[in-house]
Amino acid sequence: MIVAVPGRVTILLVLLQPTAAVVPSWAAWPSWAAVTVTALAVATLVTERRRWIWLLTTGRAHR
Repeated sequence: MIVAVPGRVTILLVLLQPTAAVVPSWAAWPSWAAVTVTALAVATLVTERRRWIWLLTTGRAHR
């Protein structure tokens, strides 16, 4: 089931996912693998910036 949530909640959920990938990778995997996961997580966050701006500005426009 898909549930619509406010933009800020969406952003927090998107931040939670890479955090949930990066932190355990450093604890469980060799450094080279953890570095790869971290780099991919950072790339994801960089590419999400425009969407986050849109989510935050769209939420204000509808209030």
